[in-house]
Amino acid sequence: MDRKNCIVSGYRFSKGGNRLLIAGKYFVILAIARGSCYVETGGEERLCGTEEMILIKPGEKIRVCAGGGRHSPELLEIRVRPEYLRELSDKETDLEQGFSFVPFKVAVIRAESAESMQIKNLALKLGEIVTGGEEEEYGRSLFERSLVSMLLILALRACINADKVHLTRRRKHVLMDDIFVFIREHLTEELSLERLEQEFFVSRYHICREFRRLTGQTPHAYIVKSRLDLCRKYIEQGKSIHEVYQLGGFGGYNHFFRAFRKEYGVTPKEYYRNLQPGNRKLMKN
Repeated sequence: MDRKNCIVSGYRFSKGGNRLLIAGKYFVILAIARGSCYVETGGEERLCGTEEMILIKPGEKIRVCAGGGRHSPELLEIRVRPEYLRELSDKETDLEQGFSFVPFKVAVIRAESAESMQIKNLALKLGEIVTGGEEEEYGRSLFERSLVSMLLILALRACINADKVHLTRRRKHVLMDDIFVFIREHLTEELSLERLEQEFFVSRYHICREFRRLTGQTPHAYIVKSRLDLCRKYIEQGKSIHEVYQLGGFGGYNHFFRAFRKEYGVTPKEYYRNLQPGNRKLMKN
């Protein structure tokens, strides 16, 4: 294997140490073997730790600084030329295209524990062979190529898996945005978990979990609060209490009365009277 096509090295940072890394003509993979480090690129800084990799496309540069952890960061660096990626590819797997499709010029990828360990072990083994192996060792060149191929494929798999996780999280986020819009547009209609489940083909348990995570409330509490806010606006517009609770989507006055007093600390009629000039009082909200 031509050492110019694939370069493997490892280094450790002292406390407060930093290093400017210029990719040049290479695709660069940095695997964090131990500790944590800060990666500065494009005016932004990100803390990276064990089981994360940094992928850098040709022509880019980053600055790596020691993190604040107890252990000094240890990094494994693998540099591969695009032409060597093409050489290692076959009809089914285009490695150069795979790395080119990574959507960022500098990407931080979190690998699964098993992937991360395999990548580090392969990089360490490759580093040992490159720096200290015997040239005449049987099958050395083929063995090196196999190690590089496995390492690159594992790195790309980590990218693909990380992208799947990102897309899954994004879809969940978009889904919840759609549910919030649906509630707002159908606020005065019957809005049960069963209806949301049927409209969005997702379980009520997922909806409840995401509602609590995003709002700190149950779907029911969120809907009631949204209806009360609407009713309060109707009261401020001078509509009768009878009109207010019907327009606000409450099925009956008693439910509306109890919910309004619990939320605002006054009854609907008291709220209306407090709006009149010279008769304003403080409420809970």
